[in-house]
Amino acid sequence: MVSEQREVMGVQDNRTSIASVTQNRLSMAGKGSYWRYELLAVLLLMSGGSSELSGPWRGLPAAQATELPVHIQAARLGFTGDDDAPVAKFGQWTPLQVKLDVRAVVPEAAELVIEAPDADGITTVQTVPLPLEQTEPGRTVTTAELGVWAYLRPIGETDVLLQVRTVEGGRPLSDPYRLRVGRLRDLLAYSVLFMGTTPPRFELPKPVGGDQAGSGGLRGGRILTATVRTVEELPGHWFGYESIDLIVVLAGADTEGFVRQLWSAEAAAAVRQRREALHEWVRRGGRLVVAGGSAADALASLPDLQELLPASIRGSRQVDLAVLHWNARASSQFGAFHGALGSKTGRFPVANLVRKSHPAARILIPPPERQRDPSLIPLAAQWPVGLGRVTLIAFDLHRPPFVEFPLRAEFWDWVLREAGANRASAGSEGKAKPADADLSEEEDELAVALRTHADAFEGIPVITFGWVAVLITLYLLLVGPAEYFLLKRLIGRQEWTWVTFPIIVLTVTVLAFTTAASLKGDRLCVNKLDVVDIDAATGRVYGTTWLALFSPRIDRYSLTVQSHPQWAEATDTVIGWWGAPRGPRAGLLPRQYRWLSWSASPLATVENVPIQVWSTKAFVALWSGRWPMGQPLLTTQLEHPPADPQAVIGSFTLQLPIPVLTDCVLFYAGQAYPVPGGIIQRGQPVRVVLDRGSRADQWLQRESRLEDLLLRAPLYRERLGPGRAAVAVAAAAATSPVASQAAAALEPLPLLGILFHEGSLSFTEGVFPRNASLRRLDQSWRLGPEHTSEIILVGRAVLPVGPAEEQLAGPFSPSMLWWHEPPASGLARTPLTGNGRQETWLRIYLPIASPSVAGQPEP
Repeated sequence: MVSEQREVMGVQDNRTSIASVTQNRLSMAGKGSYWRYELLAVLLLMSGGSSELSGPWRGLPAAQATELPVHIQAARLGFTGDDDAPVAKFGQWTPLQVKLDVRAVVPEAAELVIEAPDADGITTVQTVPLPLEQTEPGRTVTTAELGVWAYLRPIGETDVLLQVRTVEGGRPLSDPYRLRVGRLRDLLAYSVLFMGTTPPRFELPKPVGGDQAGSGGLRGGRILTATVRTVEELPGHWFGYESIDLIVVLAGADTEGFVRQLWSAEAAAAVRQRREALHEWVRRGGRLVVAGGSAADALASLPDLQELLPASIRGSRQVDLAVLHWNARASSQFGAFHGALGSKTGRFPVANLVRKSHPAARILIPPPERQRDPSLIPLAAQWPVGLGRVTLIAFDLHRPPFVEFPLRAEFWDWVLREAGANRASAGSEGKAKPADADLSEEEDELAVALRTHADAFEGIPVITFGWVAVLITLYLLLVGPAEYFLLKRLIGRQEWTWVTFPIIVLTVTVLAFTTAASLKGDRLCVNKLDVVDIDAATGRVYGTTWLALFSPRIDRYSLTVQSHPQWAEATDTVIGWWGAPRGPRAGLLPRQYRWLSWSASPLATVENVPIQVWSTKAFVALWSGRWPMGQPLLTTQLEHPPADPQAVIGSFTLQLPIPVLTDCVLFYAGQAYPVPGGIIQRGQPVRVVLDRGSRADQWLQRESRLEDLLLRAPLYRERLGPGRAAVAVAAAAATSPVASQAAAALEPLPLLGILFHEGSLSFTEGVFPRNASLRRLDQSWRLGPEHTSEIILVGRAVLPVGPAEEQLAGPFSPSMLWWHEPPASGLARTPLTGNGRQETWLRIYLPIASPSVAGQPEP
């Protein structure tokens, strides 16, 4: 851990930090060792540390002490971008790899200790076990090679301290090491990760009214690319891909080894964990593309990969030409593109695709209107996998003839749109990001709106800065001119100021405290918002929980969020701080908290989080599970009648712990069908009657209240300007049942604009997505007319503010909050005290198939 002295000063210069760490941690070894390390600290202060490493492995090693068995050589945060800068974004889980030089035998169990500040400047401590006992001296190994992984939620422009210590006693096995985290990537940028190799001549069409070559990168720097060339570079947990929007696996003859190693049935345990992490990332909303023709035979021989793909690969075929037809984006002057791939050197390999019989699998190229043409062969297929989707392309995207294809930029644009996000990859009309832009200007407004809502507590007024300024002015007048006039003019005894001054200070302090106590109250308050996706076909439940905690006193809290047992049997939980991208604030008192050590549920608990009196702190948790065995959350009897394969007949019944869902709407085949009355009750069959629907995007633009949601973000109102903001606020007030802005902050959030964000956007010029950190939740791509294999039900349940235990731990809450001891401790859960506010939004995917009980959990 960082010493008490360092914590008092906050984030300091590397030399001061290392000196304090060395003095505090190593003085335990005795006087002789103490003076030896004091001398080492003095030498470090004189030298200013070592020179910074170049390339992706970077940082400042703290010392070169030979008597310690391990030396931290370098560290790398994030995926290596194609411009050599790491792809890491503010507040999103990012993999951290550390390179270790093992110089002597490590006889004890070791761990890597990682200390990094959160968005509030409070130090977070994370420990990762290191299996170094069997490592021979003289070897240089990375944490990835050891089969262990570390992750950070970076804030940028700060230091991360690393050290190897013993598990028992915390004795240092290495010198402290400082990793300098510089300015992070634009949070609004769209990140593409290539696996296997980097595609040559990766290009996109020039943005409208902009020069791609002179605008700071692809689409003004709004498209980021990174490459992973070895399996060892992949994270071992799904949330390690949180900063990535689209993954493209380039499976060609030159990358066949990468593909075979990752998806081999005989892969080592660490490789299998990496593979499962990638698959789980897809199931939780990730977007994956697999492209390859020259390695088709290898792909066909890998059952785990074949199970993931929307079409079966039956070897390859040699062709002279491959005719491509694809649709252009909405803002293009063309409606469609077509071209022919042809090699100058003769025939080239294309994977032989056979569409799977699953109703969700579909062929993208050729498009449906051309699939009856016998001269056209299937070249691209797609299907949903959980909340994500997988796209298969039958030819190489990094080898001829595609790299010589005249329309490759337009085709890459189609890949980003059709396999990733339809509009996010287009950026903001080609507008380049200013080089000196402040981080707070690059945060998506929907995240700000969520956080603003979470920080609004009913019954706890927010004292504005104006009132604070007035009270400070009155205080200064009281201790200055007022006291002087009283003692000089009226009493004539100025020396009495030694008595009156402390009396005034003490009186004002007591009055301020009692006034704040009467306004803020003495009860703990927790606001929690859950978005739950239920995949009825597999019985999987995926949850995202945002929560903010208001503390009426100076206290520490240990928090865990996991699925409620009546909703799902928990499988894993990841919890982290949630804040705004701003510079950390140095604290006057030592403050830190820790994530518990890795276990079957990684990073499931934040322990001893300090929260000041009448202060708030926010967290976000991602969790999943399978619904309880033998107790499905719903049953479905939905099918397509033989006479009309596009129609749907049947019913479904919800068995949710929530007795009533409100504001319910069904989405099917590009149409929106509001449920009559908007209410669905538990246990009552719902007859599906899909008539009088509206186009889903048009309905969402009218009913999602996206503008109302965005206006809750002060950043959005500032960007609109005073005039436009006033007009927008008035328009939102006309459709909102709540008139005042203060009351609107406590009104339940209209989340349709997040759950289907791109579908809620108009196509007006200049309109672009504002959900950069929430793209995983956007399921707008499922609203197309071609998606006829499922019905999506959306509804919500909102409870009035009440006792926290009933609100946040009862069956109305899909997630359960632990606030003292973690579930793994084996101790009984401590009931919550104070008040709580629970909001729940559900999105349920109802499969259309033969009459059956949907969602039997997989074995």
